[in-house]
Amino acid sequence: MRTTKIAAITLICLFLTACVSSLLIGNKLQSKLMWSFLKPLVGFDPNKVNLFEAPMIKDRMTVLLGDKYEPTMKLLRTAQEIQQEGALFYVASRYAPAKAQAITDKAGLVWNKDTNQMAVMLIKDGTPEIFSEQIENAKEKITPVLPKELQTAYDKAQAAKQALDEKQKALNNLQKMAENPLEAAGNAVKNKVDNQIQQTKDSATQKVDEKLQQATPELNTDELELEEALKREAESLKK
Repeated sequence: MRTTKIAAITLICLFLTACVSSLLIGNKLQSKLMWSFLKPLVGFDPNKVNLFEAPMIKDRMTVLLGDKYEPTMKLLRTAQEIQQEGALFYVASRYAPAKAQAITDKAGLVWNKDTNQMAVMLIKDGTPEIFSEQIENAKEKITPVLPKELQTAYDKAQAAKQALDEKQKALNNLQKMAENPLEAAGNAVKNKVDNQIQQTKDSATQKVDEKLQQATPELNTDELELEEALKREAESLKK
């Protein structure tokens, strides 16, 4: 039964080789062809069924990845199973580096049945990236959907990289201070003085505003008294 299934899959691959033309996101015909190719392969080892050598997979991947194709394939060939999560068909590498790394190298290939979009997630040498097919000259990019396993790996890699970058930045600042202690001290003093000047300005402005508010009622009272005195003077002249 298993041999018959693999033979049928091989025939589909041969048939689809002649069907590969312009691959567009949202192309329903090509989405159906890809689904017919991938659906029977779920659960199989991608290397044993030559998934990565099928023209409709390899051609799209080489265009999508460019010079990242070979390092990505080195990781993807360690995948053990073609998996499905809803509309997503994917393979994920099982490679673990010999030496401990803060961010583990990992790669995943994803095809979305709903959009016919192919995407690749690659974490290599501490840098997480996502490559995805897009509609040419489109105003907005289509954000690829990743299965939970790959999305989790990507998010963790991003967080780890950000932490490493911040640590490296702090180390660079310390090194700069060690190499130029006078400049570093000067900058620190300048920042402190600038802050104090600004605080003094804000305090003085607040005090002036308070005094003006307090003086306003007194000014109003003086104006009323002057107006009353003028009225009385006018009345006395009339008499």
